[in-house]
Amino acid sequence: MRRIEDKIRSLCSQVQAAKEDSEVTPLLIELREALHQHIEQMRTTLSAYPFVVERRSRNGIPMPVNPDDRKDDSGTAA
Repeated sequence: MRRIEDKIRSLCSQVQAAKEDSEVTPLLIELREALHQHIEQMRTTLSAYPFVVERRSRNGIPMPVNPDDRKDDSGTAA
């Protein structure tokens, strides 16, 4: 992942240093693609991340109750 971040930094520097609009356009396209790739990698990483909910259940902390899931005494949703 570090390589993509370095590429993004480099492209940002190049865009900032560019003098002409004709220089900026291809750099922005490449920057957009690099950012998209980085976001997709972050989503993949996050999908495998152990969430707080799992830690709560392991530590004996009760899970939060969704108000939509509450039922009254008759067994129907409140």
